[in-house]
Amino acid sequence: MARLAINCRKPLTQGEFNDGAGQVGIFWRIAVAGGYRPLIDSVPVKQGEPYGEFQAYGGHQEFWCRLAGPAAAQLRKSGIPEAVRWSEYEEWPRGRIVFHIPSGRVMLYADRKRRKVDIISEIMGRFPLAADQTDVRGDPHYVNVR
Repeated sequence: MARLAINCRKPLTQGEFNDGAGQVGIFWRIAVAGGYRPLIDSVPVKQGEPYGEFQAYGGHQEFWCRLAGPAAAQLRKSGIPEAVRWSEYEEWPRGRIVFHIPSGRVMLYADRKRRKVDIISEIMGRFPLAADQTDVRGDPHYVNVR
């Protein structure tokens, strides 16, 4: 089995991470006709919010609630899966990207069942994140019901 991330422990500064176009935020992987579509809410790390030793951004429940309001046609036009109108945020595989300030590492938290090389690679490409600067981890908070 291929490794999900190279764990070289080369620390980054917050500025270096942001200069590389890295983002912090939240994500889902939602089933749509013909496959899955990522749903992401993110900002550059410098625009993230301090959370203990981390720079983070966003809340799953708050973002999902904001998306549930628009009409289905508006969602389709924006490329947002209509599942936000008929399902709950914790039903879908989800995770979070944070920047750990003391270590200079990026942490990608995702459901254990979804930590497969192809899925993690897609998420890392969307944020974008470098494999040698990212640790992939599980967290019981991100276990979905589907």
